[in-house]
Order: sequence, then structure tokens, then C-alpha cells
Amino acid sequence: MVSWLRDYRALMGFSFRAAPAQATLFLVSGAVMSLVYPAAAWGFKVLVDAAVDRDTNGALIAVMVLSASAGLGLINGLYYVDLLFTVAERAGGAVDRRLIQLMGGIPGIEHHERPEHLDRLDLLREQRSMLGWMTNATAGLLRVAVQLVASGVLLARLHPALLLLPLFGTVSFLAGRRAQELQRQAEEATAEAERLRRHLFETATDAAAGKEVRVFDLLDILLDRHHSTAAAVIRGRNRAEWQSAGLQSVGALVSGAAYAGAIGLVLLLAVRGRATPGDVVLAVGLAAGMNAIVSTAVGYGTHFLRVLHVAGRYLWLERYAAMTQQTSDETVPAPDGLHRGIRLEDVSFRYSGMDADVLSGVTVWLPAGSVVALVGENGAGKSTLVKLLCGLYEPTAGRILVDGVDLSRIDRKGWRARISAAFQDFVRFELLARESVGVGDLSRMDSERDVAAALGRARAADLPAQLPRGLETQLGRDWEGGVELSGGQWQKLALERAMMPERPLLLVLDEPTASLDAETEHDLFTQYAEAARRAAQEAGTVTVLVSHRFSTVRMADQIAVLDGGRIKELGSHEELMARGGLYAELYELQARAYR
Repeated sequence: MVSWLRDYRALMGFSFRAAPAQATLFLVSGAVMSLVYPAAAWGFKVLVDAAVDRDTNGALIAVMVLSASAGLGLINGLYYVDLLFTVAERAGGAVDRRLIQLMGGIPGIEHHERPEHLDRLDLLREQRSMLGWMTNATAGLLRVAVQLVASGVLLARLHPALLLLPLFGTVSFLAGRRAQELQRQAEEATAEAERLRRHLFETATDAAAGKEVRVFDLLDILLDRHHSTAAAVIRGRNRAEWQSAGLQSVGALVSGAAYAGAIGLVLLLAVRGRATPGDVVLAVGLAAGMNAIVSTAVGYGTHFLRVLHVAGRYLWLERYAAMTQQTSDETVPAPDGLHRGIRLEDVSFRYSGMDADVLSGVTVWLPAGSVVALVGENGAGKSTLVKLLCGLYEPTAGRILVDGVDLSRIDRKGWRARISAAFQDFVRFELLARESVGVGDLSRMDSERDVAAALGRARAADLPAQLPRGLETQLGRDWEGGVELSGGQWQKLALERAMMPERPLLLVLDEPTASLDAETEHDLFTQYAEAARRAAQEAGTVTVLVSHRFSTVRMADQIAVLDGGRIKELGSHEELMARGGLYAELYELQARAYR
């Protein structure tokens, strides 16, 4: 019960925070709407009795009641619909903003990579629009409650046994509830298959995959797999739909039998002279209305429970996000500069669901002001180590010390503000070119001078001249006036973005120049290494460079060679070459390919 109320309050909070006046009026309008039908039924009763008795005054009263019911119902209905969509749209916008805040505000990225989290988040994204409609479900149930009370009062005046009529609706409600539960279970059981179906569709229709789909003639296999995956999803969900339809049919039969019994009872009373013709009309109208109430109750009730279940996923995300946050009394601010450096002590890391560590017992010292290169074959753990340094993951074991302070104790937001990074899987921000670079330092995003300086540090000062409107060019062909960049140009923007902060404590360059040729990469990092060492004198910046090109990493102060999740070798290029170990072997293999 407590959990139910918590979920309900959370969802209603979206509506009443986003549109308090409209949400209140919407509920009032729903209550008014529910009185229209019983009032009209009573008006018809009075009209029939007045006609039988030739009662002019009674007929006038009936006409006034029916006219008022019709007019009020029409006007109220128009406002009801307008308020419905106003509240739903504003609440939906509030839900989207909150989900963006929660998913983007979680310090790590584990929720984007664990399959069990992905299924929950995928269903939440797919069904998030329902979260803004809780006020509608509440208004519907309020209408049901008010109409039941009003109809019950009128039915009781005819015969107390007619009060049993609403109870038969309980069967329909329970059947609808079970039907909704079956559909929910089917959705959860097919969540992963549904994600695969959408992935296959996006792959087959996405422009980025278009070249390989055609070159490798993948259309047929994508179609076949999409068809089989979609069939599995449809089969599982259709089975639940049929079962739901069967349950709801049983409920409808019970309600129909109750309706027939109620009419039969009132007709019997009329034949015996204990009820008027108007009472029969009233009973027919209220009984028919009761069937509508039952149908409405089932519809809104099951919708109410369905939205509550989606709310459960939303509140799981709230709890998960809160669990990942640091509390203020256990954190310390990020330092203004590094004096000693960053040390990894016996650090291990294992991804959820895996049987082996990706990193195991890594101990390495990254001195303040140094340029450190990470090399190793694919899967050696380089990118994982980088994620740990950025605070995107917490070590499974061991610790990372920043000038002797455990990174887990440093305020995460403050730490992120003092680091910068360019990743291999960079984001293509389809903004103005100036903004796409400037988001690397939001406080200076609007400064063309600072953005131009970052372009210079990334050796891309010529890029604005290649764009129709320079730095004010809209990027992305999907937007009016937008232009599409080459892969190398997008990568340069990512590197320029990383160069926006002038004195970061940590700069990570994780394969940021994979789309550039070897000579350009070498020249760029030669220039950057010199600039990094100058900046290091002010902030003690540690630069971590990940690259497969050994001609580039040789400029680093020290090189860490990872193999199987461990530091196999550590030293300068000259030291490692002199040892004749794994680094020397890999270097010679690559150098031989360029000869």
C-alpha cells in the first residue's frame, strides 16, 4: 500500500507541478461530467411519468433538467478534452526533462551497458508518455466513483436489490486487471527481443550503415532476422492479448447478465404496480449507464495499474540515480592543480555479468605534468582504465589516488569540471560548429576567441574556412541549412572540444585521431605534447594518450603496456625498446609495415 501511494504521488506530482490550475480544473470537470448521465436518466423518468399523468409542470421540469444536462455536458466536455491534453502535454514534458536529468546525471555509465538495466530503461523510454497521463486515469476513476454513487442513490429508491448491480462489475474489473498483468508480463518477457527488432530496423534504414549493408549485401539477412525477431515478439504479445480478450469477455458476459436481471426486476415491479413507467425508463437508463461505468472502470482501472507499473520503473531509476550520488559530508572538492599526480593502486575491474576481470591488479603512477601513453592489443583494458580515471566506473577492487586522495571521495561534479577528454566513439553534436566545440567548456561556449584558440591547439584553425558560415554553420544535413562533415572533420571537432579547457587536471585522448592519417596524428600530438608540458607547469596536468600508432606514443614521458588487463611493461620509449620485450616487438611489427 505504501509503495502504491508513493508511486501514485510521484506521477501526480508531474501534473500538479507542471500545470497545477489545469490539473485541478480537470479533476473537477471530470466529476461534473459524471453527474450528467444520472441527471439525464432522472429527467427522462420525470418526463415519461409527466406524460402518463398529463402533468404539465412535471414535463417542464423534465425538459429543463434534460436541457441543462445536455448543455452542461457539451460545454463541460469541450473543456474536459482541452484540459486533458494541456495537462498531459505539460506533464509529459516534465517527465522527459526529469528522465534526461536522471539518466544523464548518473555519474557512471553502467546503466547504459548492463543488459538487465537496458531492458528496464528501454521499456521506460518506450512507455514514458504514459507517465504524464496519470491525471487522466485519476479523473476517469473519479468519474466512475461519482457516477456510481449518484446512480446508486437513484437505484436504491427503486429497489435495494439493484444496489448489487455495481458489484457484478467487480468481475469485469478483476478480469481487466488480470488481463493487464498478462500483457505486462509479455512486454517484459519480450523486451530484449523488441530491442533487437528495433536495432535491426535502424541498422537496415540508417544512413551510417547504408554503405556496408549494400557492399556486403546484408538486406536479406537483416530482413530475415527482423522478421523472425518480430514474429517472436508478436507471438508472445499476441498470446497475452488473446488471453486478455478471453478474460474480458467473461467479465462482459457477467455484466450483461446483471443488466438483464436488473431490467427484469423493475419490469416485474411495474407489472405489480409498485413502479411507474418512468421508473422502468430510469432503470433502463441507469442499468445501461452502469454497464458503461463498468466498461469505463475496467478501462481506466487497468490503465491506472499499467501506469503505476511504468511508475515502478521510473522510481527504480530514481532510486538507482540516488544510490550512485555522493553525499556532501563524505566528499572533498577537486584540487585546483596536481602536485604529485594520480596513482592507481592494485586496481581491478570486472564488468557486470562477466566471469573474468578486464583489469587485474593494476598499479601505476601518473606523475603530475606528465604525458602517459597506454598501448596494447584490442581488449587489453586501455579504454576501461580511461573510464575509471574519468570516474565513469568505480574500481571493483583497489583505489585511484589523486594527490593522495581517493578519487571516490572527490566531488564527482568538481572532478568532471577539471578533466577533459576526446574519445574514439565521440558524439557528433549537430549544433552550430562553434557550439559543437564550445560544449567542451560551457562557460566559454559563446566566445569565438576561445573556440578559435581551441582550434589552434588541435591544429584545426583552417576548419572554419571549409564551412559555409564558418563557426556559425549548422552541422548535420537533417537540419535546415545544415552541412554534413567527413569522418575526419567530425573527429577534429571532438579533439577541439577536448582542447577547450586550458588547464585541466586530466586530459584523456582515447584514440581521438583514428580517422586522421599517421603523419597528421604525429604532427598534431608532437605539437600538443609540447603545449601540454607548458600547461602542466601551471596545473600539473596529466595527459593520458591511447593510440595504436607507436610513432605517436613514443613522444610520451612514459608508456604503459597493457596485456590481458595487467601492466606488462612501463617506461619511456627508449627504455622499453632497450628491454626488447612486448613493446619492442609490437613497435618493430608496426614499423616494418611502414617500410
